[in-house]
Amino acid sequence: MLRKENSFQIVVFAFFSILALMVRNTATIVLLIACQIIIWIVNHYKQNDALHFAKKKAEIEKVEANVRADDAFDKLVKLINAIPSPLVYINQKGDFEVSNQYFDQLIEIESKDVYDVHIDSPIRQILLDAFLNEKQFVRQFNYKDIDFQVLSIPLVAEGNRYNGCMLIFQDVTRVVEGEKMQKRFIADASHELRTPITSIKGMIEILTREGFDDKETEVEFLGQIKKENNRLDKIVEDLLLQSKLRANQVYLEKTVFNLKQFFDGLVYERRQELHQANIEVVINCASNLEVQADQFRLSQVFLNLFNNAINYAENGKIQINCSTGNHKVTIEFIDDGTGVKPEILPHLFERFYRGQTSRARDSGGSGLGLAISKSIIEAHEGTISVTSKENEGTTFTIELNQE
Repeated sequence: MLRKENSFQIVVFAFFSILALMVRNTATIVLLIACQIIIWIVNHYKQNDALHFAKKKAEIEKVEANVRADDAFDKLVKLINAIPSPLVYINQKGDFEVSNQYFDQLIEIESKDVYDVHIDSPIRQILLDAFLNEKQFVRQFNYKDIDFQVLSIPLVAEGNRYNGCMLIFQDVTRVVEGEKMQKRFIADASHELRTPITSIKGMIEILTREGFDDKETEVEFLGQIKKENNRLDKIVEDLLLQSKLRANQVYLEKTVFNLKQFFDGLVYERRQELHQANIEVVINCASNLEVQADQFRLSQVFLNLFNNAINYAENGKIQINCSTGNHKVTIEFIDDGTGVKPEILPHLFERFYRGQTSRARDSGGSGLGLAISKSIIEAHEGTISVTSKENEGTTFTIELNQE
């Protein structure tokens, strides 16, 4: 189609041509040519202006497109680096085309492709397997005491053409550790429940044996059966309590009470056991120091600590220090007993973990005391920690928020 400017020019040219033919005058013909030249010049400049405007507009759009592309790329880089797991895209040549900072930290060297022999062998093997096999897989491996779950995703271009792969290294150390603890807990719980059940079963078989007629043994066995039954009941009760505490299903009835009077009451409650174990108790608490907490649940914590001290600090001393500051009440429960071995210390708050199995079981404990104590303190949004030196004593430190 003709543009409007060209159509107008043709119409004007036709008009002057017809006029010249009719007039047949030299001046008119010269005027016609002059008009045509003027129209051509004007049209030429208009076309140049339009072309210049179009070029300028195209340049502006190109700059804006580049800005948008750079902005999108920056956002993509930030997004990839924000992913808290090592991530890398390996193109079809084996080059690390895209990676985040965590992947760079994982390989610890400046590397450009999967063929770099300086990459640590376990990681390089994973990268090569993902790149060469061209298949999706999920694999777990341990590297420098960290458990990783690796997800490899092959990328396919048009025509089903392999276009490299993307790998994500997810740290699953806590998950793996949780699975191990769960398995250990199930095994320990089964053992703890099986022991009294086996004992009860054996004694019942003897008592119901045909011809059994030993009154003294019968009385002894019945007493032992009652003791094992009570132990079973305590294990189940403590398991339910700890499960509720961990699920935040225990209501804490918090009140404000005097801490010195609280500890005086606990010492009085355990006075007989403390006297038999020849343990002296020293309470260093200000007479006006108060704490906001669930008094019953807190008494469970410290009665458990008293029971442990009675078992392991005979002929010794228990010292309780109380202090306050930074909206916290800090309580130190110190004994000068046998202490805890370094290899046992990290496991002290685990369920069913016993430092000295025979002594703890003979005391009638469920093996859940310290685990429950930790859950109670955490339910108060506080912390409990322990330090110990073998043959010197143990210190439990409890911090309770008072905000």
